[in-house]
Order: sequence, then C-alpha cells, then structure tokens
Amino acid sequence: MAENDNIKLKHGRVDGKNSKHKSGLKRIPKKWRNEIHLVLQANRDLAARSTKKVGNETQEKRDTVILGFFSDLFALGNRIQSIYHIKQKHLLAVFYFLEVEGQSPSTIANKISIMRTFCNWIGKTDMVKDSSCYVKNISSVKRSSVAQEGKSWVGHGVDFQKLLAQVQQKDLSVAMTLELCLAFGLRVREAIMFRPNVEHTIEELISVRDGTKGDRPRYVPIELHVQIDVLTRAKGMADGKTDFIWKRNMTLEQKINRFYTVLKACGITLHQISVSAHGLRHQYMHQSYKSIFDREPPIKGGELNGIDKKDFHLA
Repeated sequence: MAENDNIKLKHGRVDGKNSKHKSGLKRIPKKWRNEIHLVLQANRDLAARSTKKVGNETQEKRDTVILGFFSDLFALGNRIQSIYHIKQKHLLAVFYFLEVEGQSPSTIANKISIMRTFCNWIGKTDMVKDSSCYVKNISSVKRSSVAQEGKSWVGHGVDFQKLLAQVQQKDLSVAMTLELCLAFGLRVREAIMFRPNVEHTIEELISVRDGTKGDRPRYVPIELHVQIDVLTRAKGMADGKTDFIWKRNMTLEQKINRFYTVLKACGITLHQISVSAHGLRHQYMHQSYKSIFDREPPIKGGELNGIDKKDFHLA
C-alpha cells in the first residue's frame, strides 16, 4: 500500500480499548487490507443514512472498527477469500467473542452499527440485523439514549471556581478552555480551537466552526454578563498572530494532551470526582433550559407538564 494513500492503516491496537487482539494489521491478510482500503476510500465521508458528510473522528472510528472486526475474524480462525464473502456466521463469531470478552454495550452496539454501514457499502444491504441478534445476552447491546443521571459539575457538588483556581496556577490556557466550555457549552476540542477575535463576528452571537462534530458550524448566543467577561478575557490572552488562546508552537494533539494532563494533575477526572470537562457542556445546557422554561430540566427533576412538545425539543 502506497505511503501517500489518504487512509493510513496503522499497526497496533485497531479494535478499541477492550480488544483482546492488539496486534493490528499483522492479523489481517494483505488482500483483505487492500480491499478494506478501497472500500473506505470510496465511502470515506459518507453518512450512513443521509447526504451529510461525517467528520474526521467518525471516519477514523470507522477505520478502526472495520479493521478491528477483520483482525478479530482472522484471529478467530476464519479464512474467507475476500471481505466480500462475509456472512452472518462471521458477524456472529466476532460479536459473540466481544461479548464474552466483556466489552461494554455501547461499544458492541456501535461496532455492529458501523459493520452494518460497511456491509451496505459492499453490496450486502440489510444483511446486518438488529444488534440483539449478535449477542447471547441482550443486555450486552442494550444501551439507553436518555441520560440516567446528570453529568454537570454543580449536580455533583463540584465547585467550579475552586478547581478553576487550581488549574489557573498550572496553565492559563487550560483554565480558559474550561471557562469557554462552561460559558458557551463548547466541547473541549471546540474550545481549544476557538479563536475569540475571529469567531466573534456576529453581534450577540459567537460562531463555532472548528472542531465541531461533522464539521457542522453553529451559533451560540451571548446573553449573560459572565459570557461577555469570559469572551473579553479570552480575546485579551489570544495570540496576536494565530488568535488561539494556546501557544502557537503546539499541535492540536499536544494541546489536547496538555489539557487532560493538567486536569488529571488537579484531580479533575471521572474516577476522582465523578465529573469530566464535558460535564461543563451539560451544565451549560441545563442552565439554558432553565432560562427558557423557568424550571429545571427533566434530568434534575423538572416537570414536563405544560411544556409544548415542539418547544421542548427546540430547547
């Protein structure tokens, strides 16, 4: 495979954090690798059920899962001549194996979904059935799309300002990233890539473009004094040339690694205090919901009585 191909099939762990088989492409025959490469190349950014394009993270996830599936299939002793010869028994073999290995329901269900998309690409439309058909215990793929408990910091009794002060002592860029997450409901990647002087182009709105899921831009209203304060300070510390709040000599990956390293050093992890940086996005959403309906969101015990269904979904 040419070194300059758009898709880089890496050696190493290709099947996710819980995979038993971690030797990657060494477990996949060359013919399979080439066929997978061509299929991925042809369908690289296509969404499964719409004309929308998927983002880089989704593309990379697909690559990883598909490679991992065939890695496990080969390791389990299945010797099909081509990836186009995949059958129900092969799907059952791999997903039964993942179930026994104890992979989480969300992980298995996600992999089945991606393999459904892959099979559609290779002409085996509708071959992949419901996720429950590929496990012996339905709970192995049963996951809820509705939050069962709040993830906000305030909901867990975590003092944001107290922890922010600790982070500020270690790294002001990390601290400002956290403040942007809370003030505007940004994802971590969005906050790291946010350029306050460039993106604040519309009165009373900020434009969020870089780092968004599926590269889909959106606008976030500036409604509160705390938002104005955070945005003003972010502008003040932004690099005069790049307009990022981070040092210009760092790659995005280095910034993300630095961000989580500092948070871990300050004890801000799910394991230690039951919240993560993403919980600040949840907290922003809770606050926005409350400002719209003057009541707490359902996850915090708020009642739905009297709220129009359309307004609720809009909120």
